[in-house]
Order: sequence, then C-alpha cells, then structure tokens
Amino acid sequence: MSTQQVKMKWPFRKGEKARLIWIGDPFRYKNKMMLHAYFMARGITKKLLLDWGTLPCFAIQHFYSDGVITTSQPPQGAREVDITIYPDRVRYYEKPWSIQGSDDTAISRSFTFSFNDKNVILPVIEALRSILAPNGFLLYRLFESNSFPQFFTETYEPNNIHLSFSTLYELKYTKTAFIYQLVWLLTNRDLRQVYESIAFTWLQKKTLMFDWSFTQPITVTARIKENSSTWTVLQIVNVKNKHIPYDNISISHPEIQDKERSKEAKKYTYRSLNKKDGVEGLALDEQVDGSTKDFDFVQMNQLRHEYTSVPKINRMKRGSSKQRMEEDENTKKYYGVNDSIRSTADVGGQQLARGLEHQMLHEIQAQGELQNFINVLKILEQFPEVKAIRAFTDVLPEGSGERKFTKLSDGVTKRRYVIAKVRMMNGGLFNVIEVEREYRSLSTLILSSPDKQDWSTINNNLLLDLVNASGTWTRKSLAYFETEGINIAKAKHSGKGIRNWARILLGKFS
Repeated sequence: MSTQQVKMKWPFRKGEKARLIWIGDPFRYKNKMMLHAYFMARGITKKLLLDWGTLPCFAIQHFYSDGVITTSQPPQGAREVDITIYPDRVRYYEKPWSIQGSDDTAISRSFTFSFNDKNVILPVIEALRSILAPNGFLLYRLFESNSFPQFFTETYEPNNIHLSFSTLYELKYTKTAFIYQLVWLLTNRDLRQVYESIAFTWLQKKTLMFDWSFTQPITVTARIKENSSTWTVLQIVNVKNKHIPYDNISISHPEIQDKERSKEAKKYTYRSLNKKDGVEGLALDEQVDGSTKDFDFVQMNQLRHEYTSVPKINRMKRGSSKQRMEEDENTKKYYGVNDSIRSTADVGGQQLARGLEHQMLHEIQAQGELQNFINVLKILEQFPEVKAIRAFTDVLPEGSGERKFTKLSDGVTKRRYVIAKVRMMNGGLFNVIEVEREYRSLSTLILSSPDKQDWSTINNNLLLDLVNASGTWTRKSLAYFETEGINIAKAKHSGKGIRNWARILLGKFS
C-alpha cells in the first residue's frame, strides 16, 4: 500500500502543478467531518471538498499534480530547520483572511514565537496534525469529548502502562508507531490536557483551536519559508526528543491472538476480478462512507517521530484462532470487482471505520445461539418483502471497569453479537442487534430511522451501554436514542422454531 499512489478528484489539467494555498476549518457534512482545501494554478483557485482524514497528506504552499496527494513539491526557497518551541514564548494570534482567487473568507489562526532571533509563525492546524494528532484515530477523536474510555482502559504500574483495547479500536492502530504516539500523548499530562480541551472548545464554538499550555519544550524539524526576519512554517516533517516516562508498554486487543496454521481447507475465499488491481493506485471518493484499513500507513510516510527512549511493547494474546491456508474442491469461491475507490473518513453509514464489513449470510461463521440467529436471518431473507440481508459478528466492547457481562459464564470466553442490516423491497432499512444471551432474557433490538444515521456509532454506543448496564437494554439508554430520531423495537425470542422467529421479526419491519 505504501508504494501506491493515492489520488483525489482533480479539477486541473493533467501534469499541471497546483499550489495548496489554504486549508479550511473542519465541519460536519452528511454524518462525516469534512474540510475545504483551496488549490491555485494559472491564477485560478479551485475549492475541493475532502474528508478530514485527508489532512495529514497536505502541506501548505506545496505543489500537487494530477490529484496525487501522497507526494508534493515544496515551493522554491523553502528549507528545513530545527526549531525548539519554548512554552513561555508562544502567543496565539488570529486575523481575518481573504482566500486568494476566491470570494470566500476565513480566520487565520497561528502561534507566534521567537527562536534564534527569528519571528516564527506556526499555523494552528499544522501544530495540531503533526504534534497532537498525526494519525486518523487521534484526528477524529478531536471532536469527541472524553471518548478514550470507549476504545481502551489504562492501567498504570511501576514503569509499565497497560492498555486494554476494545473492539472499537481498530487493530491497525496497535502497530508500534501508533502505540508510541498514543502512549506519549497519554502519559505526558500537559499534552493530554491540551488534546482533551480541543473537543470542549469544538463542541462549544465549532472552532478547532487550543492554547499552547504545554509545560515542556518541543523540538521539530520544519520546512519553512523565510521573509526578512520571519520564518513561516509550511510543514513539520519531524517531531524530536519525544519522551515516554515508561520502559514497558503492554497491550491487549480481542484480535491479537495466536494464529495456528491449520491443514483444514478454507470454507470460502474471495477473489478480485481485476487483472491489474492497484497498478494505477487508489482513488479517493468523498461520497464513500467509512475508512480503509491502510490509508494511515500511506500518510505515516509524511512525518517522522524520534523518541528519547524506545519502550518495549508486550502484546498480550487472547486465545487462538485457526489460519486456513489451503483450498480444495469444497472451498466456495466468491468473485467481485475491486474498483480501487477508497475513503479517508472515520465514520459513515457502514462498519468500515472499524474494519468490520457486512457480509452475505453464507459467509458468516458463528456458533451456538448466534448461528441459530444467522439461520433465522437466512429464512427471513427468503420472504418476498425482504430485498437483502448483510451481517457481521464480533465480541462486545470492554466497557468501563471490569464488566462480567463481556464474558460468558466460564469467565473466559468473550460474549459475541451479530448486527444485521436488513433492506426491504419498499426501501426500508433496519439494523438488527442480537447478543449472545446464555440463558438470559435479552431481547433482539431492531433499529430504524427515516433519516440517514451514523449507524456505526449508534450500534457501538448501544452495545457499550449494554455492557455497562450488565446486560440490560436500559430505558434511559433507549430513550436517549429515540430522542435522536431512532425508532427502536424489541423482539422476544420464539420457542417455536426458527421459522416462527423469522415471521416475528418480519412483523417488526412492517
């Protein structure tokens, strides 16, 4: 992936270099965080609508061509210098700004400080994306107040920090570089306080800004443009001397498991019909919901991080899983077209943000109660009123503190759930949540809405509330989502067989 080009829709001529002259403030649009970027070529300015997650690939005043955002060319005369930012010298500064070649206006927000007899101008958005939030996970959490407990719990011991990640935290972010950045942010109190204050300001003012209330100097390598006695930072390319005050980091995640190679043949496999898939690179499409698993690895090449010490990371494995490598005559093969279209959005209408994609029912592998529920869905899909059903299964999120409901009665096995998306012939769309009960009287939950909703976040929050309430759909939780425009119905489990159960569910969709 890192060798592939990533392209966006490009309004300029082929081969023509366009200069990025402005990066706009983020805003919410169709359940996603977006931004406007302004490019200029031949004196003509074009405004592009882009996902917020595209931000790390952009450098102000740099030149781009053919829509490729993974490479850029700095302006003539730009050079790289090491700069140390001392907290007591930094001042926040803002002023109205007219975007060249456009009728649009904006607010220029910067930090100013002195270094080596130079006046340095550092744009707020550059400090934010390179120092505080240099990857997609941290960029999107900027808009959420106190959301970290949904993704992980922290345990501190002498010279060791343990992070227990929930299923909401994407496995790709357990790579070493991401873990170091997260732990650096969590364990330096001044950094964390600044980061967490941004969400409060955003929710109150819809403005992405923060005070430079760090207590420690920060050294960076910056690409600057010099004018007289002033350095304007165009891009930070390296953050240096980052200190993590622990020698050991331990992490656990439901998907970190021992993989045992099995001689058993695969039950199914997926193959692309594209003969030259990926040769021309990946195309970004802002209309696509959800994010892809690999885009963050592309943008990681844009920024380097140096640490004063390198803590050891211990990945604690939870159980084991079989890894089938072979195929035989019984392996079912499914074919599809991979059009290489991608999104950098964090959330949208699908579960892609977490790497969980809805699958066809015959692709779902489950056991016990959940397999019975999959069988019910298979019958339900045969009714003429139903157009299609897609589903996925996963383990429950951890919740806050030690929650017994996350495990079955043996105290070891993680409790699982199934979420199904049911499309009706009349255009209706329903989200169905089924949780492994194990002798509990827990109803199936059926969600719908006349408006487009961020179902990924809704599902995740409902499951988290369920865990925190020890396995109960509480009135308070359901009432809250109903006030947000979600229609919620419960379906009790039928003891008269799976066909009767399927008819009960169909009645709930009427």
